Amino acid sequence: MKAVDKSVFGTDGTRFISGNILNGHKIDNECFIGYYDQQITVIREGGRRRVLGWMYPGLKLWSNSNTFLSKFITRKSYDVDTTLHGGRRVMMFSDAYDKVFPMDIMPMELLKACVTKDIDKMEALGIYEVTEEDFALCEVVCPSKTECQQIIHDGLTIIREQA
Repeated sequence: MKAVDKSVFGTDGTRFISGNILNGHKIDNECFIGYYDQQITVIREGGRRRVLGWMYPGLKLWSNSNTFLSKFITRKSYDVDTTLHGGRRVMMFSDAYDKVFPMDIMPMELLKACVTKDIDKMEALGIYEVTEEDFALCEVVCPSKTECQQIIHDGLTIIREQA
């Protein structure tokens, strides 16, 4: 474990992540990074709500879908922070996962099997071939902001307990 000196970065509105931004974890007040992590990610802390945010054109916001106007404007950088841009929603069925998933399995069906704890279906859908990190991009493009990596982690834990 290596100690991180936060005074180098400044602590005003900043989140420190041990690992990368897709599957790292937030560093607590102790400020130690994980043993296997080789990088620290620093990102601006979000949480600010915009007035009439649903009407905001989003010229500087990244979107995988055609939600914001920035999808049609070619930009090299976006204002990225930890804001979810809305609350959590129910799991929606779409092909967003299929477009970014790195393997040839059905990610939405595997997630549903993990949520319902259906071990037979998890095995049939390929739970043994995946890890939590495989679902990192699915979590980024998820229209319902579902924590896909945590669901797969819980499913793998169930499988290990059954063995």
